[in-house]
Amino acid sequence: MTFLHHPAFQSLVLPFVLALAACLLLRMAGLRWAALGASLGLVLAMAVWPGFDWPASSRTQTLPWAALGSTLLAALAIALKAPGTKAMGRRNGLVATVLLTLAALALVAWPALGGSMLLAQLALMLGAVTGVAVLWAWRAASVSPASLLPLLVTGIGIALCVAWLPPGGSEGTGENKGDDPYYAPQWK
Repeated sequence: MTFLHHPAFQSLVLPFVLALAACLLLRMAGLRWAALGASLGLVLAMAVWPGFDWPASSRTQTLPWAALGSTLLAALAIALKAPGTKAMGRRNGLVATVLLTLAALALVAWPALGGSMLLAQLALMLGAVTGVAVLWAWRAASVSPASLLPLLVTGIGIALCVAWLPPGGSEGTGENKGDDPYYAPQWK
């Protein structure tokens, strides 16, 4: 397994670097746009892994599409200067992003204990990009509710996928009796 295909790289390093780069590049367009960098980094990381499959044949394959759609809606709201796109104060933005990061990191344990390492990896990706949002809220105080919406939507999507995990297949065979082939725990 190469370094680029290692789960730790795909879940932690890649989303963090892409989100940080997106924040820095969007900074040139202004602080409103820079706040969207964490969400854009998540979409780009999900484009690399697990990818955008159309039509989505499983619940987990809808997560990248949900992240993309909510990021596009947030970008539209920022472009139209809709309410909720103005940057929060540094303290409020930092509290909101820290709470979102803690929720994303708590979300990692739930699917890992439930048998879905795929959902645990996706939750870890979310935790990595919300860490960038915390850094950006602390550094530039440019986090807005609209820029956090895609991260929240993706987190809710992961939580719903975990809640709908089927009871599992036969022990050790990797069979899955549910409707989602990604949920077969191969490691049990």
